[in-house]
Amino acid sequence: MLALRLGLLVCALGLAPTAGAERAPAAPPYADQASRADTLRYSVRAGETLIVALPASGEVSYHVVEAPALSWLVDRSFMWQTLARERGTLPVRLRRTAPGRATEEVVLLVEITG
Repeated sequence: MLALRLGLLVCALGLAPTAGAERAPAAPPYADQASRADTLRYSVRAGETLIVALPASGEVSYHVVEAPALSWLVDRSFMWQTLARERGTLPVRLRRTAPGRATEEVVLLVEITG
């Protein structure tokens, strides 16, 4: 039942286009960290809820390493109620474990737009 309700609310969009070639933006402080992990990109409007069904191949589990306030992880569903004043791209760090496989880091890069 929860999965059905969450499925109805899924609103995961790709990131907006990057800056033009004339002026490249400075690398954010999490850029190096994100490049070493499995990185998934999402976009959400400020004040709205982001709900993501995390990828699974077989039996996997996710655990929060670093996440913003007002966010939850239930099984493979990540939810974040953003605030109307939030803007920018923020990382959410998760740890993915599966039997017989090494633990992996997953980074959700979430762009919050106005």
